[in-house]
Amino acid sequence: MLNGSGAPLGRRRRFVASAGIAVAALVGSLGMGPALAAYEVVTVTNGGTIDGVVTLSGAAPAGAPIKVTKNQDYCGQTIPDPVYAVDGSGGLANVIVYLKDIAKGKAAPTEPLSLVNTKCMFSPRVQGAMVSEQVKISSEDTVLHNTHPQNAETNATIFNVALPFKGFSVTKPLPSMPMMIKVKCDAHEWMHAWIMELDHPYYATTGADGHFSIKDIPPGSYTLAVWHEAAGENTVPVTVAAGQTAKSKITLAAK
Repeated sequence: MLNGSGAPLGRRRRFVASAGIAVAALVGSLGMGPALAAYEVVTVTNGGTIDGVVTLSGAAPAGAPIKVTKNQDYCGQTIPDPVYAVDGSGGLANVIVYLKDIAKGKAAPTEPLSLVNTKCMFSPRVQGAMVSEQVKISSEDTVLHNTHPQNAETNATIFNVALPFKGFSVTKPLPSMPMMIKVKCDAHEWMHAWIMELDHPYYATTGADGHFSIKDIPPGSYTLAVWHEAAGENTVPVTVAAGQTAKSKITLAAK
């Protein structure tokens, strides 16, 4: 039996449940609730790098194509399920990788994030951000979209921006506290994106081959965490030496 997204109801229910568990676990890991000690920006000299790959153990679930329910003449009849993007070596894309326990280091990025409405989907689907960072929202489509980010834990609206035509863009600030943000388009219910907002800039998102790199890290021992919207979270310890590159490989299991 299919639901409105065109996917088997059983798989969709399992995905919704696992996504909820993943977000709940992430909320706890980010320390939401009591105030955290403020991240301190310092000059990082001879910092190290973490370079690694996130892989998926076993075969990725075969997600059914998403059924397009509006603007089919522009968006098409179906869109491939984007949840598990895995290459031939098991590299898993769209995974946020971040340090969990870093109190000081480099400054925040100066360029705003980019979130593009394109081909009736959001791009990128998953990305990290630092608290209060600016995000530039734009559209490459000729149909009306809106970009509606919400606190993934409470569903509280952060802002809601209409994108009425191709080439339209607007820049907005993100909240001033760490949280997982789920982005949706109210006009097209299948459109979703995720922004993990952290209180420091030591994060990356895996590419199509599952690789990532985090640079300019003060030497020390850390916990490296990864988060995927369906496969959840995993952590590994990592030690960063001055001027050196630490290699890391983290595996997630499909859910």
